[in-house]
Amino acid sequence: MTITTEPQQLLSNNQNNLPPTESLQYRAIGRMWGRYVPNAEQIRQGQLITTDGVIINVNLMSKVAKIVENKLDLSQEYLWTVYPKTPPKDLVIGLYLSLIGVKAPSEYTELIKTELQSQADNFSIQGEVIYQNFESGIVTVKIQQTPRNKNGTPKEFRLRLLGFLPPKSARHFWNLHVRRIGTDLVIQSGQCIKFLRPKKSKTKKLLTIPSENPHELAEVNARTQSTEQP
Repeated sequence: MTITTEPQQLLSNNQNNLPPTESLQYRAIGRMWGRYVPNAEQIRQGQLITTDGVIINVNLMSKVAKIVENKLDLSQEYLWTVYPKTPPKDLVIGLYLSLIGVKAPSEYTELIKTELQSQADNFSIQGEVIYQNFESGIVTVKIQQTPRNKNGTPKEFRLRLLGFLPPKSARHFWNLHVRRIGTDLVIQSGQCIKFLRPKKSKTKKLLTIPSENPHELAEVNARTQSTEQP
């Protein structure tokens, strides 16, 4: 199943900038154009000011922090590779970014600048859709992070996006192309990759009620299962 909200030819160039390496790879990554302004006390914490005047709170990951500290002219705008995060409960989506990379070519011609700017504000999101609200147009996607070592426990977080997917998209793994509009992440197109079956609970038991009629007991258990929330 594939959806799109704008002409496919307008998306093709930007979608291919951040292709996933696997069809079921959890990922949330994007590119942003803007000027980084560090906090007075801590250079690794600050704000990204975009060309359209939006101010987004950000932090620098270790590798890009070294580049910023040693080589970057912070009066200039750059193309940043970022990890997005969104508040879990606010009605307004909002956005927070971790800056993980930066493109700072030695020659900054207008042609190069225009090309880099064309890649900005695009995000590749892949994960399990766990919630959708057709009244507010909010879709929540679960992203599972890969552990840093083999024995580590996978961590997960949730991204709240604006947009609409087909009914009953929950429990399906989706590949989504998303654009930043203001401080919102808005779904532009997507492809349903796979249905994810719910995990069976080890402690879940059927309701048992003493009855002389086995058909009556089966009917009670069936009703109980159908009313349980996933």
